[in-house]
Amino acid sequence: MSSEQQTLIDDILRQQQYLRNRLDEEQQQLTLMAKRLWAQQEADKANLSRELHDGVGQLLTALTRRLHTLSAADPKMAELAELANLALEDVRQLSRMMSPVILDDLGLKPALKWLCRSLFEEEAIQCRCEITINCDISKDISTLIFRIAQEALTNTLKHSEAELVTVRLQNSYNTIRLEISDNGKGFQTGRVKQGVGLTSIADRARAFDATLEIASASGGGTTTTVVIPL
Repeated sequence: MSSEQQTLIDDILRQQQYLRNRLDEEQQQLTLMAKRLWAQQEADKANLSRELHDGVGQLLTALTRRLHTLSAADPKMAELAELANLALEDVRQLSRMMSPVILDDLGLKPALKWLCRSLFEEEAIQCRCEITINCDISKDISTLIFRIAQEALTNTLKHSEAELVTVRLQNSYNTIRLEISDNGKGFQTGRVKQGVGLTSIADRARAFDATLEIASASGGGTTTTVVIPL
C-alpha cells in the first residue's frame, strides 16, 4: 500500500470518528432537551393542578355548601347538591392525578400503592402491588416510573376487561424493573395503533436509556415492562 493510499485511509477514518463524535454529542443534546421538556411539562401539570384545587375546587366547594343549605328548604336542591359534590370529587381526583403530591412527600412506593387504590378500589378489578426495592431513586426516574404505571393502569382499566392486574417493581444490580401485567382480553400488538399517551411514555423511556416493552395477545392478557438503568 502506497503512502498516499494510507494517508487517504487515515483521513477517512478520522472523518468517520469525527462524525460519530458529532452524532453522539447531538444525541446527548437531544436527550437533555427532551428531559428539560418533560420536566417543564411536569411543572405545568403541577401549576394546573394547584389552579384546579385553589380555583375551581374552592368554587365547587362553596357551591356544594350553598346547595346543601338550600336543600333543607327545597328538597329539589338535594339532587343538585349531590351533582355538585360529584363534580368536586372529580376535580380533586383530576388534580391529584395531574400532580401527585404523595410522590414528592412520601416517595415512589406509597405513590404507586395510592395509584392502584385510586384507580381500582371501586372497580371489579383486583390490583396487586408488589414492590421490593432497596435503593435510592432520583426524582426524575421516580416520575418516569409513576407516569408509565399511570398510563398502563389507565389502559388496563379502560380496555382490558381484566379481573386481576399486578404491579411489580424491583431493582437488580444497576437497573430497576417495572412490570405491569393483567389477565384481560389482550390485543394483537401489530394491529393496534399506539395512542398519544403510550407514544409519549416510549419517547420519555428512550431519553432515560430505558427499554419499554408491551407484550400482548388476544385472550392472553397484556404485560408492560420497563427496565431503567440507575
